Amino acid sequence: MFNQNLHTHSTFDDGQNTMEDMVRAALAAGLCSIGISVHTSLPFSENPGWTIDENRMPNYLAEARRLKAAYRGRISVYCGAEYDGLSQLSLTGFDYVIGSVHYIVKNAEVYSVDATADIVAGYLTCEFGGDTDAAAELYFRQYATLADIDEVDIVGHFDLLTKFDEQRSFYNTDSPRYRSAAFAAMEALVAAGKIFEINTGAIARGYRTTPYPSRALLTALSEMGGRVTISSDAHREQDVIFGYAEAVQLA
Repeated sequence: MFNQNLHTHSTFDDGQNTMEDMVRAALAAGLCSIGISVHTSLPFSENPGWTIDENRMPNYLAEARRLKAAYRGRISVYCGAEYDGLSQLSLTGFDYVIGSVHYIVKNAEVYSVDATADIVAGYLTCEFGGDTDAAAELYFRQYATLADIDEVDIVGHFDLLTKFDEQRSFYNTDSPRYRSAAFAAMEALVAAGKIFEINTGAIARGYRTTPYPSRALLTALSEMGGRVTISSDAHREQDVIFGYAEAVQLA
């Protein structure tokens, strides 16, 4: 079994369990290392609710240090950040950084790709006139910019925009425009030495039956010489190794 998970969340952002709960769950599951990766804050007028309050960041870092010491010799504990491409938070002080994109930006407006299927349907119709390839091009262009951020180590859930496609089929992932945009971003990220995660989180939460990225994108990534890791993007202690066997087989 793959025995590391660097993408988990706790009650410091939108997770359901404490950091120590997640560490204990990882230890019980036989992992040799666990990373808690807090969602970084975003510069919106109102906090979206799933990111850390910046005032709590010192407490988060202090708790990570405490757990590192408390569990030394039993399991390695790492302090990470899941950095959204729109965040303005400094990336110093973390053991590693996951770079993710949760929004499509158009004309200075932001549209969430993982809020609800109805929200996605609404902006794809009203803001993009049904041109889902145009939305995908903007989305993957944002991912490509993460190649220039040295602190980013891991690429998180690369095709998150397809989260609801098994329910509503928004994107044609075989479209030449979609594939061209995705491949261009992947090539830039691979060239920058970034590692892609195979992420099983949407399966645990009932949105998908397969991980991110898709098999087609993983095949292209392999041909590019890309590297992968596996994570469950766990927001609950019971999901700390959810879908690992399937992800390893896919890899």
